[in-house]
Amino acid sequence: MNPQCARCGKVVYPTEKVNCLDKYWHKGCFHCEVCKMALNMNNYKGYEKKPYCNALLLEGLEGYWDQYVPSGLMQPSLLE
Repeated sequence: MNPQCARCGKVVYPTEKVNCLDKYWHKGCFHCEVCKMALNMNNYKGYEKKPYCNALLLEGLEGYWDQYVPSGLMQPSLLE
């Protein structure tokens, strides 16, 4: 049986599967929680099993982070 996508809940078939953060995703569903940028295995950071983009880290978008991410989550610069 094929797994369900962590974002949309639909079945993920092998040809469209991304296995990341201990979950399965459709390639199109694996995007940043904040800015919705499409992600891949080379340009994401994970926090609490959710994907975030490196752009938040590299560009220092602290105001953007504060605006769109629920309080209590760590700033992007602290993600590993």
